[in-house]
Amino acid sequence: MRILLIAVLAALAGALPSAGAPSKVGTFQYLVEADPRECPSPRCGGYWVALANHSRTTCNDGALRRRCYVALAVDSARRELEAGIPAGAIVRGHLESRRFGPLGELGVLVVGDIRAPAGREPSGLFFRVRDLGIRCVRAPCFSLRAGRLNTTYRVTLSGLDLQPARLSERDQDRAEAALTTANGLFVSGQVARTAGGGRTLRASRVYLRVAMPRG
Repeated sequence: MRILLIAVLAALAGALPSAGAPSKVGTFQYLVEADPRECPSPRCGGYWVALANHSRTTCNDGALRRRCYVALAVDSARRELEAGIPAGAIVRGHLESRRFGPLGELGVLVVGDIRAPAGREPSGLFFRVRDLGIRCVRAPCFSLRAGRLNTTYRVTLSGLDLQPARLSERDQDRAEAALTTANGLFVSGQVARTAGGGRTLRASRVYLRVAMPRG
């Protein structure tokens, strides 16, 4: 029993980013918000990050918290992204530590790519959706695959409803185009059964890839 418990704990630990992150950018997806507190930088004024679809995030010091403070965001070459990250963005990356003189070590977000939000406030869970290229002669046609971010959960869909997000025409076109790319379209929403045995993801918000800001 003890051996089994140790194995389970090790597996759970491996499912979350660790403080000793690798040199390359990780594959974890974080929700990022600017830190609005007013105190001297870098203790304040950075970002709050939380692992999408998880109630706790492993911070740079190894502690599990609801969200983690990072003093700054950097690219894979560890150059600061001085242009900033859009509020509410989903960012692929991992957390590292950096020493800030007498303040000691603070968290740093190493960024791989950024997806800015479009649409209404997020609700439900966070997914990546891809078009499988399947075309059917009758419904329901399960031509899409959705995966919950930062989990192994996958489900096939017969539809993706973007109407709840109330996107602009431009963002609607970009969202539909993203479905056919290798990285797919990131959305927040809920999966619901439909008449005839179908399964649709109703999206409240989409996340569209943006160019990496440079310092």
